[in-house]
Amino acid sequence: MKNLSPESVARLRRRCARVPAAPDGLALTPQGRLIPQARLDVQRCVEAIFRRHRTVGGAMALVVRGRLAGVFPYGLARVESTLPVTENTCFRVASVSKLVFTFALLRLWEDGLVDLDEDIGAYLGYRVRNPRFPDAPITLRQLLTHTSSLVDGPLYGGPGARGEIPLRDLLTPPQGDASFGQSAPGAAFAYSNLGAGVVGSIMERVTGERFDDLMQRLVFAPLSIRASFAPQRIRPAEDLASGYRVRPLLPPRLAYDAPALVRRPLPPVDPERDFTWTPGRLAVRPAGMAQLLRLLLSDGQVDGVRVLRPETIALMRTPQDGLGSVQRAGRGLNVAFLDGLFGRRLVGHQGVAYGMNAECWGDPATGSGVTVQTSGTRLCSCEGFVRCGLEMTAFAMRLIDRLP
Repeated sequence: MKNLSPESVARLRRRCARVPAAPDGLALTPQGRLIPQARLDVQRCVEAIFRRHRTVGGAMALVVRGRLAGVFPYGLARVESTLPVTENTCFRVASVSKLVFTFALLRLWEDGLVDLDEDIGAYLGYRVRNPRFPDAPITLRQLLTHTSSLVDGPLYGGPGARGEIPLRDLLTPPQGDASFGQSAPGAAFAYSNLGAGVVGSIMERVTGERFDDLMQRLVFAPLSIRASFAPQRIRPAEDLASGYRVRPLLPPRLAYDAPALVRRPLPPVDPERDFTWTPGRLAVRPAGMAQLLRLLLSDGQVDGVRVLRPETIALMRTPQDGLGSVQRAGRGLNVAFLDGLFGRRLVGHQGVAYGMNAECWGDPATGSGVTVQTSGTRLCSCEGFVRCGLEMTAFAMRLIDRLP
């Protein structure tokens, strides 16, 4: 998602003003969950928003003051078998994956295995340079802020994204020259899935572990989250949602075939081809996505389990402009900012792929926020936001504001 200008924020605020207000009678139990009647009222509102955008299936999870207040499922996880969405459904969350793998990357940084401002060639084993700026090293901090000058060119968008050519060919001359833009490394924001993929390759190289094994060890297992970057590992397999492109006046069209994906054998570990995992392959159930949001909004620990140091999670949420090898970014370490849109700064990320939309946004000052996941929705854009995700986020923030 692009960095929002003040003009974009003003237009989005007008859009959010049309979202229905939260219901009356909202209250939480002593355990932090919505009381039964409030839960039913919120469920009806969530379903209305999803229906308005012809959503195939989805779920909203609400985090209030650092605790999960409720999960609200809707619709179908798989159209062909009329499989309903439940609280156990795992949705692919597209680019929200970038936010999530950054937790693990920063653990490696805490352990001294990587340096955010080191030349990435030191980890990859070969020189990587933008041919227009041959003396400017590319760093992890730049990759995590989308300021590395790497772009998703035609080579990456074709055989590169499918892992059919090694990463080295995408980053080094002569083919790799097309993977770089006009700006100097660290100078300007330009969203890059390839850049996110390079981080995953580096993580495998410095640890010797499969990327998904690393995520399980450092993030998912400690927080008891059922999630994976490999669809083959979601069990039971029926819990993985498919993805559908929603078209005007036509039935949803299958774009992400979960039954076919879970049958594929897990490929061998290869850092030169595993760069396709990190940009957007995470599948996670709603309560797990809420758990990851709780971590982002916390001091680095959730329910007594410490994942990162307080200063590290704070750095992740800090604008990186002028830090280390980054001159101008407008965001944190794979963390985007929504300033002024809901009367406060929200941090998080958006994901869009295969007709699916995911949102993960929260306020570190209060520990409250929302996650949205879908198996397919109408991808109408509004200032870079998918309208379904924007309206659900707006509704959730109004709901949070009205809770006593």
